[in-house]
Amino acid sequence: MKVDIALIHAPSVYDFRDRYSYASIISEVVPSLFVFDMIPYGFLTLATYLERSGYKVGIYNLASKMLRDRNFNVGRFIEGLDADIYGIDLHWLVHAHGSIEVARIIRKYHPDSKIVLGGLSSTFFRHEIIKKYDFINAILLGDSTELPFLRFAREGPENTPNIIWRNKEGKIRENPIIWVPESLDDFQIDHKFLVKNLMRCRDISLGAPFCSFIEAPISAVLTVKGCSFNCITCGGSKTAYREFFARSNLALKSPKAIADEAQGIADMSSMPIFFIGDLRYGNRVKEVSQLLKKLNLDNELIFEFFSPPSRETLKLLRETSHRVYLQISPESPVDEVRMNFGRPYNNKSLERMIRHVDELEFDRLDLYFMIGLPKQTPDHSHLVAKYFSRVREISKRVNAFVSPLAPFIDPGSKAFMHPEVFGYEILFRDFEKYREALTSYHWKYSLNYRTSWMSRQDIVDSSLTAYEELNKVKLSERMIPEEAYELAKERVLLDKKVLEAVEKGESVQELRDKMENLAIIMDSEVKKSFSLYPTRDLVHCLRNPLVKRIASILIH
Repeated sequence: MKVDIALIHAPSVYDFRDRYSYASIISEVVPSLFVFDMIPYGFLTLATYLERSGYKVGIYNLASKMLRDRNFNVGRFIEGLDADIYGIDLHWLVHAHGSIEVARIIRKYHPDSKIVLGGLSSTFFRHEIIKKYDFINAILLGDSTELPFLRFAREGPENTPNIIWRNKEGKIRENPIIWVPESLDDFQIDHKFLVKNLMRCRDISLGAPFCSFIEAPISAVLTVKGCSFNCITCGGSKTAYREFFARSNLALKSPKAIADEAQGIADMSSMPIFFIGDLRYGNRVKEVSQLLKKLNLDNELIFEFFSPPSRETLKLLRETSHRVYLQISPESPVDEVRMNFGRPYNNKSLERMIRHVDELEFDRLDLYFMIGLPKQTPDHSHLVAKYFSRVREISKRVNAFVSPLAPFIDPGSKAFMHPEVFGYEILFRDFEKYREALTSYHWKYSLNYRTSWMSRQDIVDSSLTAYEELNKVKLSERMIPEEAYELAKERVLLDKKVLEAVEKGESVQELRDKMENLAIIMDSEVKKSFSLYPTRDLVHCLRNPLVKRIASILIH
């Protein structure tokens, strides 16, 4: 298989199939499983940009394929994948192990090709990574790499902005982050490329955005880069962007570009569309809503907010499609905890939003909560389910999810840089320590923090309690069937058994032999039972007859 540029997404831990490591509920609030198999959105914009510039690009989701096919031989695949440049994402730090190990394998089979990393985490740890791993040629820096990647491919690193690299003499050189686009309009996705990529891969699980895409496909439109909020543990906060990624202003996608991208998805598929970023940034709600309404899309639409919106805003979004879903992350049901974390609103305003959601007949509002925040104590674990019961009395259109703040407080965040100010203790600082942490037998030992109010054990116990009690409410509200509830209980029991075995010094290998692949299967089934998003199968969603035919062949 020959391409000019291969973009490769690795699992969080490269050899997760051969070691016992139970991550359990740490990925509970994202579509990915615990190997974090969802490709970064930037792969799609990057591939589109490079293809339009004359390069043949392939996207290969190794994490998805490895989950689907236990016998998939990564080394054999990479040996047969011929590219001039291999680009590997290291955006969030959960990929610290997998990304480096895949790069190591690529160098083994392709000693003369160039290997490039990119993403926020690789930017933050760039000096440590480029010094330690001599098989990596360069790291593209910052939150946008389209132009730098093109320059690197055409001219090499010397005249490329936003890059650190090792020259032929082995010396490390760095060009600062000076290319920081202020508009996203030039970096839209050509969704026809996705079909082309599937044909190149000849394997839908290798070309899919994430493993469960086949059962529950969903697409996205990125509307903004940067953030106006300063949530203290977030590596994508306003402060982190300014201090580490040279972004002092938001980069917005115009209403027309947002609508055009949504139309591009709708022309090919009726799968749900998630609009990433709060559309109130740049006062775009009214215009985006009007444009989407004119398109008369058959797709379900999902919008997110960082604080409760007005009824007028909600009314505009409700008119955009026949089915509209909303998301907001209160993080905690306790006002003091939420505001201290960086979400400046109270329960009163959140509940006002819930009433408006009910009055305007949205399909669903999802609330996301976390355990491990400043000023949270172990007894707070009971408050998520209690609060959820309360808001269900306001509206039956509300759903809720909870997970630990895991596995890491993000590098570059305020809490990472100044933990003592916020009641945190950061347990790992070096990049290599994060790689080791990810391979821990239990996710307790991957946590890079503890707080003044909770130990790592408290965070584990409180997370499992909150998860289990929330599911009890969902069962009583008839939101989930008894079978799903029992499966979730088994998941919690498995989590506790693994940790108990580790802490007693028992053979985790024996435990794994007994369970075989139960952990992966169980987490996959739980995710299906507690679907975060509207679900339709892939073939049903695809409206283009040719694309539907290709998908049918690839699936079956």
